[in-house]
Amino acid sequence: MEQRQPFCGHSLRYMGAQELKLEMGKNEELSSGGHILFGFVLKGSVRVTLQAGERRKNGQMHYGELFFVPANCRCSIFNNDKQQVCVVLMRCAGDGQDGANCALPAPFGRSEELRLYHLRMPRIQRWVADFLNEYWQHDWALFYRVHAQLYAIAAELAAFMGKPRGADDDLLDYVVQMKQTMLQQYGEPMDIERMAQLSGASSARFYKAFKQHTGLSPLQFMTSVRLNESLRLLARHSSSVMEVAHTIGYPDELYFSRLFKKHMGITPTEFASCSRTRVANLCPVFRGDLAVLGITPVLELPRAWYSDPVKEPYLKQIASCRPELIFTAPVEDEVYEKLSQICPVVMIKWKGYSWKERLVQIGSTLNIPTVARRWLAYFQAKADNARKQVERRLGDEPFLVVSVYEAMFRLYGMQRIKIRDLFYDELGVKPPAAVSQIAFLDVPSLHDIAALDCDNVLFLAPNSMTDESCCGIEEEWLHLKRNRSKKRCIFIRHEEPLLYNAAFYESLIDQLVNDLATG
Repeated sequence: MEQRQPFCGHSLRYMGAQELKLEMGKNEELSSGGHILFGFVLKGSVRVTLQAGERRKNGQMHYGELFFVPANCRCSIFNNDKQQVCVVLMRCAGDGQDGANCALPAPFGRSEELRLYHLRMPRIQRWVADFLNEYWQHDWALFYRVHAQLYAIAAELAAFMGKPRGADDDLLDYVVQMKQTMLQQYGEPMDIERMAQLSGASSARFYKAFKQHTGLSPLQFMTSVRLNESLRLLARHSSSVMEVAHTIGYPDELYFSRLFKKHMGITPTEFASCSRTRVANLCPVFRGDLAVLGITPVLELPRAWYSDPVKEPYLKQIASCRPELIFTAPVEDEVYEKLSQICPVVMIKWKGYSWKERLVQIGSTLNIPTVARRWLAYFQAKADNARKQVERRLGDEPFLVVSVYEAMFRLYGMQRIKIRDLFYDELGVKPPAAVSQIAFLDVPSLHDIAALDCDNVLFLAPNSMTDESCCGIEEEWLHLKRNRSKKRCIFIRHEEPLLYNAAFYESLIDQLVNDLATG
């Protein structure tokens, strides 16, 4: 049997903590010195960059994530979120020479390779108050408590560091960053070959990794992002083709026009003419369908108007915006007649009707069917790629799909077509046997969900739900499944209410792929 040396004289000592609050666009530079730092994102998300000599590593850290800053390393924390962010940094020393690098425990000591290790550990939120308590050196109970918590953090991070790392993990992190850069800076010049060079891998490996993550080559992805934005801009009455081309990063409007025609099947001018039809959308479900086509309605009514017995105020509101076309869910004959007196009405029975077919119907009504078909082809490429990611990252592990509401949880089963179609059919997430005969099930407690024979769950959470609430649900799930060796939570955010349309499905796919890539 292999003889292993005991870990004698390799301890960690807590040295104190600091709380960084950064406004949007602000950056904080710090140095670990001879100590190590454990960082925890308490609010929002930040970009963390480590630098040791000429070596640099960076990545996006989200709420509830722990990251590690090695000794003798500079660290930059940048708030690229839309809100104030908060990061707690816990400083630690090794035994012996006041925390000199040589005295640090092996997983955290000197390494020739610089990596940005990070993992989700939301329970640290409960410990933050102890770490920030300045009396930890004067209260024995608090002293031992913060060290117990420190060692729990070190243990989980050491276990994470010890896991075998895929050869392309660093490259995938870089690809995720470049994808986000393209989404945010589509109007700037993009040197894709330079991106490939900075990846630290060969151009061929970078292009392959990018396509594996997005389903598209870097150029195809950049083109798609720019053309999607051009739809929205062209639909504005004040935007000319030249202005749109320049805004999305094409200095030559003739090149942009040829590219647009190639992808969309019509010219920018033709699209602008069709898209500027004054549309009144009376069904919230159609909002996401119109959005992916670049259409912003002149009026949108809430779902509640259909059930209001007094509809005259709504009819007056519709008429006052002078629409040229009305999209609505089924309404009574009397209401339909009154709407028809305002302008042409397209009534779509969306329940039980494929959202893809509905998108084509809306596009055809607006005389832009090729734009709708182009978007669906793009969506299918993303869905096919997401399915490969699900297969690679989740394998045969079954997952429950659950919506989170303020006072309850809604479990979706195989008899609920809209959720089943996307997650279980299109994306290939494996359904647990327990949901085979369920359409949906509303329960007040997570205990009722955990009672089902499935250890993994995919939560659909509204954007209004705080990060703290999501982490609380995650902690509860992990606690309820504490006797199971493998369990996992994935959170996907969505706008409220939860509407089954093109934009909604695209958002779910994008978030799932990003979670699988960075999780």
